[in-house]
Amino acid sequence: MICANCHTEFSGNYCPECGQSAKTCRFTVKNALLSTLEVWGMGNRSLPRTLFCLFTRPGQMIGDYLDGHRVPYFPPVKMLFVLCIFFAVVSSWRSGGETRGADAGDLIVEEVKNDSAFSSGRYAEVMSRPLFSVGNWHPTIRDLKGELESFFDWMEAHKAVELLSLHSFFMLMVWWLFRKSPVRPRSTLAENFYIQVYISGQLMALSVLWMLFFGNDRGDDIFYPLPPLLLLAVLVWDFRYLFGYGWRRTLWLTLLVHLLLLLLFITVVVAFVLSVAAMAGLLS
Repeated sequence: MICANCHTEFSGNYCPECGQSAKTCRFTVKNALLSTLEVWGMGNRSLPRTLFCLFTRPGQMIGDYLDGHRVPYFPPVKMLFVLCIFFAVVSSWRSGGETRGADAGDLIVEEVKNDSAFSSGRYAEVMSRPLFSVGNWHPTIRDLKGELESFFDWMEAHKAVELLSLHSFFMLMVWWLFRKSPVRPRSTLAENFYIQVYISGQLMALSVLWMLFFGNDRGDDIFYPLPPLLLLAVLVWDFRYLFGYGWRRTLWLTLLVHLLLLLLFITVVVAFVLSVAAMAGLLS
């Protein structure tokens, strides 16, 4: 037959030049509906089947995907974005449009503003002090605070990007700590990225189910609304069958991943605060 896209003559189900299916035909209500379902994971590479494997044998399923057995499974990054849409819909439905209260950062700022040391205009002076100058640009601490708030609001509104950023840090720690595992002793950073994306999709699917039954009592400023012990148990379960260590060693390495991430976060925050304070002249 002749390919409708590149006009190559071929035999088989797909064109060898451009990859277009031999079954390409005019649009009908039926194939338009099937194409739409394919976007949402209901086609041949079924999202429900992939999630079922992530719920029942996650370590083996992710290992199969890394080893090249990929056709039966839904692509991990696409799956995460689809699940984040479901998460947003369920979260909005369960919250009923309620507005959240002031978070801890807002409360701390209010405490600082009301402190006696800042009552005489010291707070306004510090917040308005330029950090540096680049041409006509003289950003202040207040400007920086506003930009950070806008950034975190944007990240919160784009859940999939937020989770990909979080699990990118997990990827580095897991790759380092599990690099000599019995099952995957030479896993690459790219492989660990896909491991983390699939785990994020697994946790996001569990979060959707959790909110459907129990709501979200932990607020919006979290990555997953699941209880911490459940999150830890899922990660240990995944890593146990993915990397092949025993339960005790897997638990220890998983806890070590979280500890290293906490230390990294504290180090970055302290370095950032000290840099801003130094630029504002508060350390002199």
